[in-house]
Amino acid sequence: MKSLKFFLFSFFLCLAPLAFSQVTLPAVIGSHMVLQQKSDAPLWGWAKPGEKIVIKTSWNGQSVSATTGTDGKWAAKVKTPDAGGPYSIEISGKNKVLLEDILIGEVWLCSGQSNMEMPIKGWGKITGADEAVAAANNPTMRLFTVKKATSFMPVDTCSGEWVVCTPESVKSFSATGYFFGLELLKKLNIPVGLIHSSWGGTAAEAWTSSEYISKIPKFATSPGICDPEKFYQTAIDTYNKEQQKWVNSIGFLVPDQGPEWTGSANAGDGWADVKVPSEWSATPIGSYNGMVEYRLVFSVPKGWLKKAMVIELGPIDEMDVTWLNGKLIGKHLNPGDWATPRVYEIPAGLLKQSDNILALRVANTTGLGGINGKDASVRIKLAKSKSKFQSLAGTWKARKAESFAKLPPMPDCVNCNYPNTPTMLYNGMIKPLVPFAIKGAIWYQGESNRYDGLLYRKIFTGMIENWRHDWGQGDFPFYFVQIAPYNYTDRFSTGLLREAQEFATKKLQNTGMVVTMDIGDVKDIHPGNKSDVGKRLAGWALAKDYGLINTAHYGPVYRSMQQEGNRIRIQFDYASGGLTSFGNDLKHFQIAGSDGIFKPATAVIEDRTVVVSSPEVNSPVAVRFGWNSTDVTNLFNILGLPAAPFRTDTWDDK
Repeated sequence: MKSLKFFLFSFFLCLAPLAFSQVTLPAVIGSHMVLQQKSDAPLWGWAKPGEKIVIKTSWNGQSVSATTGTDGKWAAKVKTPDAGGPYSIEISGKNKVLLEDILIGEVWLCSGQSNMEMPIKGWGKITGADEAVAAANNPTMRLFTVKKATSFMPVDTCSGEWVVCTPESVKSFSATGYFFGLELLKKLNIPVGLIHSSWGGTAAEAWTSSEYISKIPKFATSPGICDPEKFYQTAIDTYNKEQQKWVNSIGFLVPDQGPEWTGSANAGDGWADVKVPSEWSATPIGSYNGMVEYRLVFSVPKGWLKKAMVIELGPIDEMDVTWLNGKLIGKHLNPGDWATPRVYEIPAGLLKQSDNILALRVANTTGLGGINGKDASVRIKLAKSKSKFQSLAGTWKARKAESFAKLPPMPDCVNCNYPNTPTMLYNGMIKPLVPFAIKGAIWYQGESNRYDGLLYRKIFTGMIENWRHDWGQGDFPFYFVQIAPYNYTDRFSTGLLREAQEFATKKLQNTGMVVTMDIGDVKDIHPGNKSDVGKRLAGWALAKDYGLINTAHYGPVYRSMQQEGNRIRIQFDYASGGLTSFGNDLKHFQIAGSDGIFKPATAVIEDRTVVVSSPEVNSPVAVRFGWNSTDVTNLFNILGLPAAPFRTDTWDDK
């Protein structure tokens, strides 16, 4: 496959430094970087095998040395002082590399999916974006963004560069990451380095190594999980089979000889004039999800009849079956592919000098629909000539066929997305950063694992353990964001996912969770308030890692329940100062009896507990809070941090 070859090429390209005879560094080591203070900071790179490498640091005037191994790689560690700078590092072998404007401070890795990727400017509505950008002259903050990359195997470097934080450079940087770093900068007054490595719409298993993801039975038994290329190809093969069944069900897999209207002057009824190329909304067809049939009658020069010819139609949204004079000449049956230009060869003897009938059946499942490239892309031409062609753009005939409202849903391509293939992003976007010294990591992800709530417990904790193992810095801090309320198409999947996220804080040391039940947007999966998200993440770091113990960082967390007649009393941890709803009635509590049917409940704060009841449930046994996908909750501690969603039951929630 073309895409497969591209990624394999990218993989070998990433290995290119191993062939360098001069001193070469990975992208993450460069001028303007921040090195973790008071650490043994690893430095590494490539050179000629057996070459002696000398590293001299300006903050102490000392040198350390390393010898390049047979694999062309060298590595060393330099002791870093307290925060400060700027400094320089000189790395010498056959050649010299001078790294300048280096700061010593605190380095954090920022990773996840789209809510971490979302930049301050460019995606739209980050709250306070203009003010944040205007004020972003922060010379002691440095930013590094890992360019998106996938790889079937772990690679040693990535694309990216360290830049000084300015109003211009911050625009494209992660908003969550920036606001987190800005809070550290303000409170600690020392340099901060942020490494941003994220990709929207991705699952946690893609950010996990083969060694660790294969410890989970589901992935260990999946075909080729220890061989991501095979895993991906298996997924594609499975999808292609299901896709063929679906395409057949909507009438696309037809005999080579098309229906009568594709090759006969008797075209039937219902045809209208349409401009080709054009999207459907610009024609009498209008916005439409379904099938549309096209016809064009045309003539060609007599001298073309015995020549090798092709028909070019440009991109078609999305699928097409194409006939010439009733004979099938091409088909494109990928429902998600609206961008590929169609080029179909004309079999010898099929073309006539006049009254040729070009006929298409086009299917659109979502989006614009239509033969919608440029005029120059719709033509018939000599196969081996760039200049001899005849335009086919202009007025065609078209009519609606079947609407997709009456057809079965098309199959999903499970695991067919390159970025979501297990290990692909770990290999291409995390492994190249190891073992660059970091203080810790922040993480904002979960939406793409929404249907794997119980499984996510293993995936997420396994990923954290994986990173900690590979960095070799012990249980470094790992703080993450619980996904916010959003109007998903189902009610409960986020409840299980949020529960799995909280599970990580109970299983693993030095983890902390930011609750966002009060600052989401049920109409937007990318809430604009990233400032508070960043500040809440920073609260964890400031309190747990930098000694600012009075910094608010933990909201109320469910501890236990006690049945009291026809009501249940809920006790919380991290509510010693009391609970509040800021004068409003508590929302989104539910209560159930032994039948497991939950009813909306009345909830009242009594000191540091909440009492829950409902006239519809006389003998309650279970309570849930904030369990539905769209629940915007309003239970807080007196520090203003929201309570985490919870359930007191362990019933099966599919």
